[in-house]
Amino acid sequence: MSMLEIKNVHKSFGKREVLKDVSLSVEKGDVIAILGPSGSGKTTLLRCINFLEKANGGEMVFDGETYDLGHMKRADIAKIRKKTAFVFQNYNLFANKTAIDNVTLGLTSARGMDKAEAKKIGMQMLEKVGLADHANYYPIQLSGGQQQRVAIARALATNPEIIYFDEPTSALDPELIGEVLGVMRGLAEEGMTMIVVTHEMNFAENVSNKIVFMEDGEVLESSASDEFFSPAHEHENRRINEFLKNIRAQHEA
Repeated sequence: MSMLEIKNVHKSFGKREVLKDVSLSVEKGDVIAILGPSGSGKTTLLRCINFLEKANGGEMVFDGETYDLGHMKRADIAKIRKKTAFVFQNYNLFANKTAIDNVTLGLTSARGMDKAEAKKIGMQMLEKVGLADHANYYPIQLSGGQQQRVAIARALATNPEIIYFDEPTSALDPELIGEVLGVMRGLAEEGMTMIVVTHEMNFAENVSNKIVFMEDGEVLESSASDEFFSPAHEHENRRINEFLKNIRAQHEA
């Protein structure tokens, strides 16, 4: 059985249908890159499965339990969120709190953990992302890449089964992207299950093991990364072939 299954998710904003019958299957240890043009519904899908947006319909099977995404109970949302974490594209750190306080806040306030124990875990997570020596820095004292690494440390501190990443490098200057992707590559090598909405093709091709390609609120293809990016593979959908052709042309330019 899959660790996580999303079935037939629908989401509309007013009359505009943003997700149209989207399904996704996740195995433990998967690194799934969700690709597609802007406005294709990638981020909305991620927000719906972490309940930052309410889906109009669909089903989630997580850890063997089935949930109706259109009629979620607060207790069930809280239960699932304790097993998942979300990394935002704009970091979402508290400006008035230090790096270590940002990392430990969820442990002490949401989970009632002892402050000393939370700090111990927090320092371990900052060490993992290479920022133990910046524990007492405030966000304004950190670069964008460092702030995003603090956000990843915060996600890791709760020991999640899955981490969702919403375009984690899109707000970064080009020279800072590598340090964040390096952390994510390390997590993938350790077996962390991740779903990543991204425009970083190098990461998608070389780190993820599965690709989900979306356009106009639909999944056009779901396949293994090596198959998806293989120059010898001709995709049935013309739009995907055009997308890949443009990506390869940019790399060669």
